[in-house]
Amino acid sequence: MTTIRTLLKVASARNWELFQMDVHNAFLHGDLEEKIYMKLPSGVENVDPSQVCKLKKSLYGLKQAPRCWFSKLSNAFIEFGFVQNYTDYSFFTYFNGSSCLYILVYVDYFIVGGNDSKLTMEFKRYMSECFHMKDLGPLKFFLGSKFLEENKGYTFRNANIP
Repeated sequence: MTTIRTLLKVASARNWELFQMDVHNAFLHGDLEEKIYMKLPSGVENVDPSQVCKLKKSLYGLKQAPRCWFSKLSNAFIEFGFVQNYTDYSFFTYFNGSSCLYILVYVDYFIVGGNDSKLTMEFKRYMSECFHMKDLGPLKFFLGSKFLEENKGYTFRNANIP
């Protein structure tokens, strides 16, 4: 929450618009580094019951899935030019001349904000090429909190409280 509050303060002070994005089926994008085998799914006809499948991609339910997904996402950000923050690994920054862009990630949702709308659109296109993305538009809900854009910045509150 500290990183979210800080990003909101910076965005408010600099009059930036914040957006949110969602990755469809995020854990299915992860590439497995270790060998993992699973029993054949029910319904698959198999003559030999001892046969198994070797997985190349992660699946929901695997212990490795969150780590594999975040590694793939981080690599996509880094290829674009972002630098990962080492105080909060879910926070990424991009600077090119006077343009800057900030990304805050929570599993398969993230907040995007910066001072260059053209760069923001370029980043959204890039992410849509890397993953099946959904642009959720201006920031409204994140981590169970409702965000309201007001004339002097952003405020947020628990979405369950009116």
